[in-house]
Amino acid sequence: MNKEFRLIFTGGGSGGHTMPAFSMIQAVRKHCKKKNIKCSLIYIGSHRGVEKEIANRYNVDFIGINTGKLRRYLSFKNFIDVFKTIKGINESKKIIKTFKPDILISTGGFVSVPPVIAAKKQKVPVIIHEQTIDAGLANKIAGLFANKIALAFHESRKYFPYKKCVITGIPLREEIFNGNRKDAAKKFKFDISLPVVYFTGGGLGCHILNQTAIKILFRLLEKCNVIFQTGSALNNKDYMEMKKFKESLDEYKKKRFIIFDFINDEIGDIYSIADLAIARSGAGTVNEFIALNIPAIFIPLAIAAKNEQLRNAKIVENMQAGIIILEKNLTPDILLKNINDILFSDKLIKMKKNLQKTSNLNGTQNMLNLILEESRNIDEKAVSGHQSA
Repeated sequence: MNKEFRLIFTGGGSGGHTMPAFSMIQAVRKHCKKKNIKCSLIYIGSHRGVEKEIANRYNVDFIGINTGKLRRYLSFKNFIDVFKTIKGINESKKIIKTFKPDILISTGGFVSVPPVIAAKKQKVPVIIHEQTIDAGLANKIAGLFANKIALAFHESRKYFPYKKCVITGIPLREEIFNGNRKDAAKKFKFDISLPVVYFTGGGLGCHILNQTAIKILFRLLEKCNVIFQTGSALNNKDYMEMKKFKESLDEYKKKRFIIFDFINDEIGDIYSIADLAIARSGAGTVNEFIALNIPAIFIPLAIAAKNEQLRNAKIVENMQAGIIILEKNLTPDILLKNINDILFSDKLIKMKKNLQKTSNLNGTQNMLNLILEESRNIDEKAVSGHQSA
């Protein structure tokens, strides 16, 4: 490998597309430091996506580009977005020409298509990663230009050229494994004799979950500790409503209730102390719960493409380590009944034991190996090119 390793990462629109990229960034930086190799990287994302905020948090140089949305239905916006995508490709070409990366890694989402196409046109090797069982449209397009296609699930092979595919699993954030239950209990000032329930609709939030949960929190806090990530739903109105609700509680219940709009460094502590999670079922979330043996109640996003969140949740349901409540069936009474049935019976212990039987699905090392392998191929081609010259 060269003494300087230059990489471009791209992908975004949601945490599910973005966090695997930053898991890989952590791994690449760690590897380069160990090998005494200079690591230079940038992140290409959309101007308005969550990826910009996350890049800043991980101290990664970020460049925003124009991007169009890839819709599966007829809309005048499709016509307009073609020109946005073309503009994004041209912007990406300039970035790649200036930065001169050894490789480009994409984790999907609409914004990833222009950089992938631009990289291919400039003969920069491309690796894409698909996190879901049913591949997204952006990655299906990007797969046509990729050198390697990393998959989390064997079932995804049917969407891509077979010879390009490598099963890696999903790269998981290093920090999710760094928590300690006793330290977390002290940090959150929880009575550890009570179970801890973690609610999350992701960084973007889940309004239906927030609004359903707030109606049962008073009863739940009588016998549980609760950590709640509202996300940025409705421009943080859900977060403000949840804070107002907390202020109405007595001191005992207040001590048992922690609220976040967006969780950052606290995630390791939260995962270490959570007995049960109530969450959406994006691929990243599902795999993190499996890796950390956290039973869950999933409320899959009803409008997800091809019901992919339902299929993700079914993986855990089939392990007998989680249950599913469809959005159309979600009510305060149903949610509270299911939480009580799990927490205050032998179900919780059985679910955790079932999760412990599964292998860790952390694909970070597999992805790092793939990136390094492709980078060695770059060097070998460069050497053979010089020799033939």
